[in-house]
Amino acid sequence: MILIASLVVGLLFACGVRMVLERELVRVACGTVLITNSSVLLILAGSFPERGEALSVQPGWPVTDPVLQSLALTAIVIGFAVSALLLTLVHRTQRAHGSLRTDRLVEAELKRVHAVEKEEDR
Repeated sequence: MILIASLVVGLLFACGVRMVLERELVRVACGTVLITNSSVLLILAGSFPERGEALSVQPGWPVTDPVLQSLALTAIVIGFAVSALLLTLVHRTQRAHGSLRTDRLVEAELKRVHAVEKEEDR
């Protein structure tokens, strides 16, 4: 079970890193979500019953670690907040510049900077 969870976490993390390296901002945001979800799965994989037993538990019953589950819940909440912020920034960038590709955004910013410099020279 741990091996399967490790493979899934590794695959999600690798896909997330691949998407973060793309030039489109929506893919960057989705890659960040994938990396966040892989970290949650990694934390949950550490709380499988093979890790040991808690205090005052009936013998033979599988027990998970509640501390790791609370950390996973915290990671989910933080990941949701970061995802909402990233999607808001992507939406605002689209409305402001009309594109989500990073190379076009750089060109638009350079044009804006040159226009401001020309205004200041006058």
